[in-house]
Amino acid sequence: MNVQNIARSILTGLGVTILYLLIGTILDYIVTQVTSQFFLTACSEDCYFRIFNSIFVVVALLSAAGGLRAGLRSYKRLSK
Repeated sequence: MNVQNIARSILTGLGVTILYLLIGTILDYIVTQVTSQFFLTACSEDCYFRIFNSIFVVVALLSAAGGLRAGLRSYKRLSK
C-alpha cells in the first residue's frame, strides 16, 4: 500500500465529486426552472424549492457514488 497512491486516489475522487456536483447543480437548476415555468405553472415558491431540493439530493448521492468509483478506479490503476 503506497501512501502516495492513496492520496492521489482521494484527490481524484474529491475532484470528480466536485465536478459532478457542479454539473448536477446547474442541470438541477435548469430542470427545475423548465418544470416550474412550463409544466407546473401554479407551483408556489415552496413547491419550487421542494422540487429543487429533491433533485439536488439525487444529484448529491450520484456525485458521491461517482467520486467513490473514480477514486477506487484510480487506486486500482495506480497500484498496478
